[in-house]
Amino acid sequence: MKLRPYQQQLIDDTRFQLQLGRKKVLIVLPTGGGKTVCFSHIAESASKKGNRVCVLVHRAELLDQASRSMPVRHGLIAAGRSMDLSHSVQIASVQTLARRLHQLPKDFFQLLIVDEAHHTTAGTWAKVVEHFDSARLIGVTATPIRLDGRGLGEHYESMVVGPSAQWLTENGFLSQAKVLAPPGIQTSGLKKRMGDFDMKQAEGLLQEGQAMGDCLTHYRQHLNGQTAIAFCCSVAHSQAVAGLFQANGVAAASIDGKMDVNRRRSLLASLGRGEIKVLTSCALIGEGVDVPSVGGCILLRPTSSVGLHLQMIGRCLRVSPGKDRAVILDHVGNTLRLGHHLEHREWTLDGEQKAKREKCTSVKVCPKCFAAMSSQASECEECGHRFVVERRELKTVAGTLQELEVEKTQKKQKRIDQGKARTLDELIALGKSRGYKYPVAWARKIYSSRGSK
Repeated sequence: MKLRPYQQQLIDDTRFQLQLGRKKVLIVLPTGGGKTVCFSHIAESASKKGNRVCVLVHRAELLDQASRSMPVRHGLIAAGRSMDLSHSVQIASVQTLARRLHQLPKDFFQLLIVDEAHHTTAGTWAKVVEHFDSARLIGVTATPIRLDGRGLGEHYESMVVGPSAQWLTENGFLSQAKVLAPPGIQTSGLKKRMGDFDMKQAEGLLQEGQAMGDCLTHYRQHLNGQTAIAFCCSVAHSQAVAGLFQANGVAAASIDGKMDVNRRRSLLASLGRGEIKVLTSCALIGEGVDVPSVGGCILLRPTSSVGLHLQMIGRCLRVSPGKDRAVILDHVGNTLRLGHHLEHREWTLDGEQKAKREKCTSVKVCPKCFAAMSSQASECEECGHRFVVERRELKTVAGTLQELEVEKTQKKQKRIDQGKARTLDELIALGKSRGYKYPVAWARKIYSSRGSK
């Protein structure tokens, strides 16, 4: 298996973490960077040393993909199959393995590899990982972040981060991409459920508003004849969008999780061959599915999840012969809310506070061609439109500067010091330093009032 230099470095860094005694390591590499190649190489190396390895995936498409990439003979643990545990490497559907844990000793595997590892904290995944708690754990993901803000540090001790999407693009490992954000829907009025937008409400706005028709218009303008994946709010929405394209002479189909697995495989294969030009989906191919020839993504599903945002865009970023660059048509403003896919991101194993997760990003849209870019750009990279900087004139307001009264300053400082004293002992010490006659009584009064609040 031929590794790219950065993939080899990533594997070497992971081995070093294991040598340091870290049993649980998370590998982070942008979508299209070759995570499957990396963990397949790790699995092969571990099996050659006599270890039993299990690769965990969560959908049939990802199980097929991991199986195709695995360079050694391996078993498959999936619904409708009997287990052949004679092979040292097993690729398992996490749902199926969770139902069969009673058939496997807790020390059966020496290494667990979790694909799309941002799911590790979810119930079924956590159940499997905890069952094989004596095994070393390696997770791989492009987006080590959860919508609820929980950190992956619950399951991983260290993180190895590969090159950024910007570096991979500049060095030809990912496709150059044009991001367009034409006017779509206003998400300010959308309700939220489970931390993300209410998809039923979003679906209604999209089918009633201009975005429904504009997705066809902009596809013809920017992707005409190329393949694309459209991400929708629901199965009904996905079917409606596919119907819109079909009615206007564009070969399209809808795919969803309730379909027969073979039918889903057939549709993805048709997309890869270019027989289907637009494949519409709801929550099925936002992660992991590798169809390098796909030329564009049509975003019709608003989200407040950075991880989902980057995963959707990543479906069209893989390099493929004959593909000059990818086109991302963002009709729901995800890029404006969550940022450009090439912007630098500081990943961490720690959780994030809500205020930090919802911090606005620095992206602006060209009013002429709708290209999205950094707010620092002075000229549109697509059409050459020059952004005019608004001049702000200083206004002179009549008034007199006054010296701040010392007494007010001292009172303010006292309040600050009192706020810093968090425990009863700290309050007592503060009362003594101020020379209070009864510092203990004063401290208890303050502490008690805080408790009542």
